[in-house]
Amino acid sequence: MGIVSCEGQTELSIRAAKIFRMVVLETETYLSKVVPGAIANFVNLQGDGGPGTLRQITFVQGGPVSYVKETVDVVDKENFIFDYTIIGGDPALIDTNLIEKMSFHVTFEISPTGGTICKRSGKAYIIDGVEVKEDEIRADLEHTTQVFFGTLKLYEAYALANPDA
Repeated sequence: MGIVSCEGQTELSIRAAKIFRMVVLETETYLSKVVPGAIANFVNLQGDGGPGTLRQITFVQGGPVSYVKETVDVVDKENFIFDYTIIGGDPALIDTNLIEKMSFHVTFEISPTGGTICKRSGKAYIIDGVEVKEDEIRADLEHTTQVFFGTLKLYEAYALANPDA
């Protein structure tokens, strides 16, 4: 099995504890507020949101992706670390004929200014015997990372507009 990886980071002006709570611990509460009209359904298929949880996020019709199915692997509340794995979903996101899974490691670190530095690394696990163009897989991983960082910026804007969030 081949592995293709990428890394990225972004900086946010809000505290690490706050963005971690909103994005990881209270996703179901905030995702529809931060991206109104984008989410049709958010369901824990198994588990309570902690490690071992299997969940599916279904997006509204007409968007670039219809759904994603993922597992929650690590939720470290003290160090603000979140690991998850995409195991299925819309072929526009993960072609399960080529890729077994995509795993992500996300850290929310306190920046010197009191905000947050969010780092995200991703790995795509290529199915044995399948020929792929690694540059295309890496480009897809980089794109999902940029979409993730763009969503974090929406969380940041929501938190700044709603200080009690």
